[in-house]
Amino acid sequence: MIDEKIYQSIYDELNKYLAPNWEKLIVYLEYGNASYSFSFYIKSIGEYVKCYDISGISDEALDESFKKIDRLVSKERSKETELWTNMTMVVDKLGNMHTDLDYTDLSEGSYQFKKNWKKKYLN
Repeated sequence: MIDEKIYQSIYDELNKYLAPNWEKLIVYLEYGNASYSFSFYIKSIGEYVKCYDISGISDEALDESFKKIDRLVSKERSKETELWTNMTMVVDKLGNMHTDLDYTDLSEGSYQFKKNWKKKYLN
């Protein structure tokens, strides 16, 4: 299980991208054999916007944030006996947070998994 401080560090790193009227932050981290893929969505005024579509945020800034998060998460993840493949962290503006760890093997492709993920988390 990941140390609670890691979750707070993820939020602290992404907090700088939150607009004043944000309602919910949904973070998706996916780890493969030799790679990782991160993204997040911000719900504001009832709609979700993916991190790469937020105006005023460069891909370079996001890459730096994701590298910082990876350094924290991959260290904690490596301590686990069974490695999860993806993690979803949901935080609302009231400070409520929950995290789901998933162990689905995504090595054969993740299209259907991500489609189902979007249905579950982005409604």
